[in-house]
Amino acid sequence: MKYVIRFACLFFFLLMINPLTAQVAIAPSALFINDQTNIGTLYISNRSDDTQEISIDFVFGYPSADGFGNTTMKYDDSLAFEKYAINDWVRVFPRSFVLGPRQQQTVRFQVRPQPQIEDGVYWTRVRIAANPQAQEIDVPAEEGVTTRITFRFEQVIAALYRKGQATTGVVVNKVDVQHEEDRMILLPHLERTGNAPFIGSMTALLYDSQGNLVRERQSTTTAYFDVIRRIELDTSGVPSGIYRVELVFETRRGDISPTDLVQAQPVREFIEVNIP
Repeated sequence: MKYVIRFACLFFFLLMINPLTAQVAIAPSALFINDQTNIGTLYISNRSDDTQEISIDFVFGYPSADGFGNTTMKYDDSLAFEKYAINDWVRVFPRSFVLGPRQQQTVRFQVRPQPQIEDGVYWTRVRIAANPQAQEIDVPAEEGVTTRITFRFEQVIAALYRKGQATTGVVVNKVDVQHEEDRMILLPHLERTGNAPFIGSMTALLYDSQGNLVRERQSTTTAYFDVIRRIELDTSGVPSGIYRVELVFETRRGDISPTDLVQAQPVREFIEVNIP
């Protein structure tokens, strides 16, 4: 008798899509919906030569961080879920479908919020799963047994709903500084203000005693709640001495339209550092 053992191999692509390995492409990279239309649109494209079975569901979560500023995803915050999740408000059309090779599907999202919700931004995460119909690989095992592998790809993007007047911002309570070999690690402790997540960029600039710019680095950042963020500067070749660091937080990103982001005035924090 021949037995078949099935293994499902699951690949997660969070926020950004890897163009080399993603079977399915999604645009835009985040979904922004407002109370003027309550409608959002996603375009899902099959980049492979296989027919894909697509399914969509929702999981509540947000980017957080550990005590060292390393980004983590938090999916188990029940209090935040009760206050901010739109999982029960959003409908998707179609929720599941078959996508042929090199085809594209337009997916509509409709938010039906609870009445009398407060102004602000609410959110969830959209999980798009792709299952190639024909991509099953039989791997010979011991006599009479075949291992069958099915590849399943998942991608997760943020979906945010803006109601009424939304404001955001950050306050830098303190900045921890660490030195490791030729790196300066900056750990700003951020307090989020307003009624919306802060989504934007963080820039670190290093100046010498003469005011000359010595090093600069920029990265995207978020603050859904109070959080510690991390940014590193390369200090190789920088002479020892006292320097000044400027940290700038702005609500702008190259991959998101300014009209989608809740805007805030730039926040600048200056600290003095000693490079050993």
